[in-house]
Amino acid sequence: MNPLPFPRVLFLFTLILTLASSGTLWAHAGHDHGDNPTISLPDVVAKVNGANISKDTILKSLKASIRKYKDKGMPMNGDQEKIAAKKLIDNEINRRLLLARAEEQGVQASASDIEKRFDRIKKGFKNEAAFNHKLEDEGLTVDQYKAELEEELKIEAVLLKEIGGGVQISDADIKAYYDKNPGLYFSPEQRRASVILIKVKKDAGPEAEDRAKETLSKILEELSKGKDFTKLAQLHSQDTLAARGGDLGFFERGKMFKPFADLAFSLEAGQVSNIFRTRHGFQILKVTDIKPEVSRSLGEVKEEIRDLLIGKKIKDKTPDYLGQLKKQAKIKTYF
Repeated sequence: MNPLPFPRVLFLFTLILTLASSGTLWAHAGHDHGDNPTISLPDVVAKVNGANISKDTILKSLKASIRKYKDKGMPMNGDQEKIAAKKLIDNEINRRLLLARAEEQGVQASASDIEKRFDRIKKGFKNEAAFNHKLEDEGLTVDQYKAELEEELKIEAVLLKEIGGGVQISDADIKAYYDKNPGLYFSPEQRRASVILIKVKKDAGPEAEDRAKETLSKILEELSKGKDFTKLAQLHSQDTLAARGGDLGFFERGKMFKPFADLAFSLEAGQVSNIFRTRHGFQILKVTDIKPEVSRSLGEVKEEIRDLLIGKKIKDKTPDYLGQLKKQAKIKTYF
């Protein structure tokens, strides 16, 4: 899933880092795409306080890990599969211990909190279709996903209560983090532009230059009559961007060579430039979108940073806390 831009996501992030879950959530890891492990697991891989952890629970995530590394061109060997399986079993033990602790303490996740988390994760996707595709790929229905979010929220609450309650973050700590990470809270103005290029070699001579400028003049005339820039770029542009209508995507002023950037940043969205010369030939550009500069003050992000720093401290303390829970539990592993 995509990175999620909201403060309390730090606890989810903490859990993922600490417990190294390989699926989107704890148990699910997508459909079986034929990426079966070469190692064998017993039907019961572990017991936690008398409750079995089945092979099937671990296989889902193990297959996802195998597929992930295969897709990267780094297929796992048997030893690596064994290490991954042991880690996944340990993750599942941790998950069950934390959920048991939540039950002992009567920790609940309200329907409202589940819906809020669900909505915020959903907003991290480009659109609803992309979100639904991800759910399908993970082999989850909406109700199943919300059930796992409920567990997630309970675990977060336990960690926050048990090891986060005594964590103190000073205003000086917050300011130091803010000052050290300016890029997280400031983004410069960006422009999105599309170009049409007619290539002309530097030594081609005035006749070739005149022909290129004449071609672009005719294109400008067509644009003035309402013709679509994208389609004209696909028809006439002579660079590698032509297939996608000349679209350069978003860029900052300093990421383009100065004459081009100066021109792009002098236009409003929807405006088309005059003909201009570059080392590749003659071009025109159209500014298609503008992202204004975003600068978030320390005051605006203070609580977000506080949450982040608390989360980091919780992450540091979580392994010891899990170790204590394991000492108090009856755990048997069979792999």
